[in-house]
Amino acid sequence: MLSTRSERKEHIAFEMKKTSALPFAAFICAIHIVLALPAYCRNASNQPPALSAAGIRPYQAAPEPFWTEHGRLTLGFQLGFALENNIPHDISHINMVIAQPQIGIIAWDSPHSRLPFERFELISEGILGNSPHPGGRLFGTSLLLRLGFKPVGRMLPYLDAGSGPVHITIDANAPEIAGHTQFLSQGGVGLQYFFKPQRALVLEYRYFHMSNAGLQEPNHGFNGSMVTLGFCWLRRPRPLTMGALHHSRFHFPHLW
Repeated sequence: MLSTRSERKEHIAFEMKKTSALPFAAFICAIHIVLALPAYCRNASNQPPALSAAGIRPYQAAPEPFWTEHGRLTLGFQLGFALENNIPHDISHINMVIAQPQIGIIAWDSPHSRLPFERFELISEGILGNSPHPGGRLFGTSLLLRLGFKPVGRMLPYLDAGSGPVHITIDANAPEIAGHTQFLSQGGVGLQYFFKPQRALVLEYRYFHMSNAGLQEPNHGFNGSMVTLGFCWLRRPRPLTMGALHHSRFHFPHLW
């Protein structure tokens, strides 16, 4: 009997302790609800009613750069000034003013590429120029390969290289080049600044070499540097049609 009474006293004391702890726990829970309620209401107000009622938070993708909506065709025009350097020698101090109309095709474009670059272009570039010193003209064409790196804000850096034939009359006044047929090989780095969707200002530096590829002796050739300013226009995509949907299986925009 004593043991039973002792156990009852201990049970009663335990229940009293548990009961006295309930108000404290309820008070803590109430504080937590009061603190969390404003944030919950703010998040719920930003969700659509159906998703908010279901407790589902919609996925928000990162915004795309505003100039990424474009087709495959690119058009451009650059105006440059070229100057002969002393590598390996500067004999005639040749300088040239060159206009470069361009038309290109974006062969590969992947804004989410894990590679350091995200665009590859093939560009056909015209060459129309005049040499104030020592005198003469040139015209021709060049095929450029261009790699566009990941954008930094509205600026897109790129790297390009190419070569092509040119017809010149500078050889009559410059002994380092022989013959009217020359080949202009060049490579450079540039920057496109998109001031509007699909429209950019272009600044580029190129290093070039001109010679006749051994067609005529002597074939000294010369090297030089060129700085150009220009404009680039990325054509808008055509409206999506049933034919485009039919052929879309051949388009792989995210190969990497």
